[in-house]
Amino acid sequence: MMAGSIGGPTIEPIVEPIVQPIVESIVEPIIWLAPVAALLLTVIMVWPLRRYLLARELVDLPDARRSHARPTPRGGGLAMAVGLGVSMLLLSVHFPQAWAWLLMAIALTVLGWLDDRHDLRVRWRLAAQLLIAALVVWWWGAPSAVHLGNLAIEAGWLWTALAVIALIWMINLHNFMDGSDGLAAGQGAWCGLAFGLAFALEQAWFGASVAWCLAGACFGFLFWNRPPARVFMGDSGSLLVGGVIAGLALHGATSGAFSIWISLIVCAVFVVDATATLLHRMRKGEQWYTPHRSHAYQRLIASGWTHAQVLILYGLVNMLIICPIFLIGLAFREHDFWLALVVVGLMLAGWHRVQSNNPGEQGHQND
Repeated sequence: MMAGSIGGPTIEPIVEPIVQPIVESIVEPIIWLAPVAALLLTVIMVWPLRRYLLARELVDLPDARRSHARPTPRGGGLAMAVGLGVSMLLLSVHFPQAWAWLLMAIALTVLGWLDDRHDLRVRWRLAAQLLIAALVVWWWGAPSAVHLGNLAIEAGWLWTALAVIALIWMINLHNFMDGSDGLAAGQGAWCGLAFGLAFALEQAWFGASVAWCLAGACFGFLFWNRPPARVFMGDSGSLLVGGVIAGLALHGATSGAFSIWISLIVCAVFVVDATATLLHRMRKGEQWYTPHRSHAYQRLIASGWTHAQVLILYGLVNMLIICPIFLIGLAFREHDFWLALVVVGLMLAGWHRVQSNNPGEQGHQND
């Protein structure tokens, strides 16, 4: 049953289409085995990887541009890549398209690892990201039309170009937001669970499986990255998480499983914080591409919040504000554009409140 056909004020029409497809999917073990494999492999692989990173002195040291207080190894995203990679191999048995996701994951992980090791120049990072994003959009396609309420804007060339830009921005903003213990992994877990549900409602089991594999890898990494973090995911993890989330949003739009507005609702906490901060810094004439400590989460930490408190706050925002509106959007899809505007407005109000109460110093970002 399509969510858009739901009517009436009772809760049954909303609950039934959400629960029934998931119950039916139990007969497909690979849909559940792959995410479990991603979780377990990530948890297991971090331990030897952490020892390797410490032995090679690949650590982030505390300084004025970072929010942590003790030397911490970076590059733990390699463990997430192993978990996701093996889960994609498992999915490829029934879903050949998993190979494309595996190649994208490898490309982003390698790029992130090179940056973790050698601190690549911005131009080279952006050039590589542009190449990856262009190949992804070329292979998967882009939406031919975007609906603004009842208005459909058909401009395939425009949406193709914007899809490439959006992919690059999603990859980078997750890197920018990876500056507090557990924050990026927690957001990745939430996005994976939410996108998985959105795909499952349409019985798009491949998309649901990939999303839940992302959630599994992020939950596995949270075991090590929760406050106080014993390892950072580094660029090898943040680029991977951002790229997979962007890929899920693109896949949802091109397959018709859900709109870009549903994706915006799911990702709003990170998208609004990162985008509003970027535009604010550009308006003030600052070098937007340089490290800083202007994001809302960084302002909170600078004002005395602990990493655990920030992680709980962002989790509560996702659970108590984003999740209910997301579920309403799935049930009444003709209103998803307006719901997305509401979410963006709420997140902007929260961002402005934090910035106003914690003006802080225009310093630098974590990692």
